[in-house]
Amino acid sequence: MVLLSLYCLIIKTYKMKDLFETPELIPNEVQAVLETFDENCANTYHELDRILNLIEPMGYTFDYYLDAEPYGLRPIGVELVELEGWENIND
Repeated sequence: MVLLSLYCLIIKTYKMKDLFETPELIPNEVQAVLETFDENCANTYHELDRILNLIEPMGYTFDYYLDAEPYGLRPIGVELVELEGWENIND
């Protein structure tokens, strides 16, 4: 948890990218959960909620569009507007 706090401090100084766009930076345990996503499930919203519920205790979160496309994978505590390319989302 100390490393995650330090990581959050560093990314507040430097713009962080959406981890979905930089998969090499996704921690192995988070990547392992993401790989369990079932693309053939009947309800992708429920599947995304399942994944989100598994990674949040690991210190990560994401959002998803109405078409169930996830975006903005980041450490908890990092707001979406802090990610590179999302600075003006609230404008």
